[in-house]
Amino acid sequence: MKSIYNSIAKIGYKTKAAFSGVTDIVVVDQGNDNYSSTPFNVKFGKLKFQNEKQEILTEILHIREQSVIKQIKLIKIELEINGVQRDDIQFYLDDDQIGHFAYHEEEDIIELKQIYHNQNKQNQNQQKQQEIKLSNLSQYIVLSRVPINKTIISMKLNNGINRLIFNVNCKRLGLQQIECELYKIEQNQKIFISDIDGTITKSPTKGMIMSTFGKNYTQDYICQFYSKLVEKNYLILYMSARSMVQYEKTKEYLLRQFQDEIQLPFGPLILSPSKLFEAFTIEVIKKQTDILKSEMLNDLIYSIGITGTIQGGMGDKKNDIEAYKMVNINQNRILRINKKGELLRVNEENKQEQYTMKEFIQKIDEIF
Repeated sequence: MKSIYNSIAKIGYKTKAAFSGVTDIVVVDQGNDNYSSTPFNVKFGKLKFQNEKQEILTEILHIREQSVIKQIKLIKIELEINGVQRDDIQFYLDDDQIGHFAYHEEEDIIELKQIYHNQNKQNQNQQKQQEIKLSNLSQYIVLSRVPINKTIISMKLNNGINRLIFNVNCKRLGLQQIECELYKIEQNQKIFISDIDGTITKSPTKGMIMSTFGKNYTQDYICQFYSKLVEKNYLILYMSARSMVQYEKTKEYLLRQFQDEIQLPFGPLILSPSKLFEAFTIEVIKKQTDILKSEMLNDLIYSIGITGTIQGGMGDKKNDIEAYKMVNINQNRILRINKKGELLRVNEENKQEQYTMKEFIQKIDEIF
C-alpha cells in the first residue's frame, strides 16, 4: 500500500488551460456487475479547439435541475484510463466546455433517465418530480455527467485508485490535459467525510489563501487522526466548497501534509463545479458554504446511493454538522473542530463532549 501511495504522490496533476478544473470520481461496485458513479465533473478553459463538431440537438441532464434541450457544438474529448487510450467512450465538451458522456441508443437513454428519475425521487425538498420522457429519442442525443452501467463496466477499472486523463487538442497550445483520480470502492466501504478549509487548515479564510501560496496552516495531529481511521478501514473523502479550478493546488496541498513523518491519507477530492470567483465569493466573502456543501453532499448520495457506508464526518461549522446528519451519519461520529483545534461531538446520551485532537486519537477505538 505504501508503494502505491508513493507512486500516486509523484503524479503531476496537470491542468494546462487557464481556468480548467476537475474533481475526483467515486465508483461504487454494488455487486452482480452493477455500478454507480459520482459525476465526471471536468471543465476546460476558454480555448479554440481543433475538432469542433457541427451543431447538434442535445438533451442535457442535471442531478438537481430540469433537463435542457438545445442546439450546441460538441467537442470530442479522448479519455485515458490507467494509461490506456479509450476512443470508444463518447465524452464531449459542450458550449461552456464542460464535459459530458453522450448517449443515443434507446436502451441507454432509458437507463440514464431512470438514474436521474431515481435521484430526483430521493430529493425530499424537490416539490415536482421529473417524469421520464422518452419521446423523439432519435432526434437528439442525451448528455450526462454520470455514466451508465455499461460504460463503467467497459472502463475495466482496478479496485482502489485509477488514473484518469482528459485529452483535447487546442489550435494554438496543442494537446491539453486534465488529470484526476477515480476511486473504485465496494458498497460496504466505510467513508469518513472531511471538510478542508477550517477543518484540515486552521482557518477557512487563511487556510484557503495561504495554502494557495504553499504556506502551512494545518491543524495539529490531523495526519495522525486520519491515518488511524484508515487503519480501521475508512476511506477519507475530502469535500470542499473550493472551485474545481483549484483542484491541482488543493491536491498538492493535501499530498504535502506530513506530521511526525505521517502523511495525510490519500482519498477522493470532491470540489464544487462552481467557477473560481463564485466559489471564492461563497467561501470567503458571503460565508455561505453550508448551502453549497449540502448540495454537494446530496449529489454524492444521489450518485452512489444511501448505502450506510458514510459513517463519519468532520467540519468546522454548525451547518456542516447539520448536513452530515441529513445523510444519516450517526451523531456520535460527527465531529466539529474549532479554531483551537479542539473536537466537539454529541455522544449516545446526547451530551456534548470536547477533546483535544491528541485526546481524541486515544479514544478513537472506542468511538470508531
